[in-house]
Amino acid sequence: MGNRNLKYYGGLMIAMVAWGGSWVSAKVVVDIAPPMTIGFFRFLIAAFLFVVTLKISQGSVQNLLNRQNIKAFLLLGTTGIFGYGVLFLTGMRFTTAAQGSIIAGFNPVTTSIFAAIIHKEKLVRKWQYVGFALSFAGVIFVVGVQSLLDFRLDYLIGNLIILGGMILWGLYSSIGKETMKKISPLEANAGGTIVGALLFGTAMIFEKPWNLSSFTNVLFWSNVAYLGVAVTFVGFLLYFISVKEIGATQSGGFINFVPVFGTLFSLLLLQEPFYWTFLVGLLLVISGVGIINFSPPKSSKQRNP
Repeated sequence: MGNRNLKYYGGLMIAMVAWGGSWVSAKVVVDIAPPMTIGFFRFLIAAFLFVVTLKISQGSVQNLLNRQNIKAFLLLGTTGIFGYGVLFLTGMRFTTAAQGSIIAGFNPVTTSIFAAIIHKEKLVRKWQYVGFALSFAGVIFVVGVQSLLDFRLDYLIGNLIILGGMILWGLYSSIGKETMKKISPLEANAGGTIVGALLFGTAMIFEKPWNLSSFTNVLFWSNVAYLGVAVTFVGFLLYFISVKEIGATQSGGFINFVPVFGTLFSLLLLQEPFYWTFLVGLLLVISGVGIINFSPPKSSKQRNP
């Protein structure tokens, strides 16, 4: 790994820890309130923080109203905020936090595919794609043999829904990279999150939130705040900064850490079962991410064309 990229790798690791915790948080909160209501308050909090930060940092709030940017914000808000958010929260009503986070291990594959199609983005060396195979193998090990044998239809439905969310996230990453050619990651996140919050707010009406008792539940607000602040505001911003600086493929590779942290937090906080395969998976995931993000030194011929 190149030293110049270490700060972005550090930011990505912070985002991955937050995202690993999101699966536990989502599993808790979907038992308290319906998904559209959760999504609205989550992204309303995040949108507020993005706009305030943009204002404090003397960024261009006017860019959020620029006609040329509105199309990009609509795409970002529809795919990665509303689309992914709906599938994420709906899927978590059926499956477990550990299995949901494990499905996130498929994300680097979808991110890489969209990056190659849209941006013609490739890894420096062909052998680096071995990292995806290792990371995928790590995901399988994190699942554990007993988890694979413990088949339940509701788990299968939830996992397939979340897999659809991972596909949307891969598209979202590439749309974000294209958008950030013209505006900053902060502006891109602010615009997309505002659109997502509006879409969730509209859909929330059908859940009749005025009849819900969850608004007096401390667990509801604490988990919504975590999803809005740590997962969306901090996590999304750090992720998109890295996508802009080191590319969607390398940044997406770090998402292989989400199953590791998600399974660990599920074990500690929800007392979900622990398997020896988790340790094997951890080593494979770390190895895979290391290979994907390895920066081969330039040859003398490359340095002196």
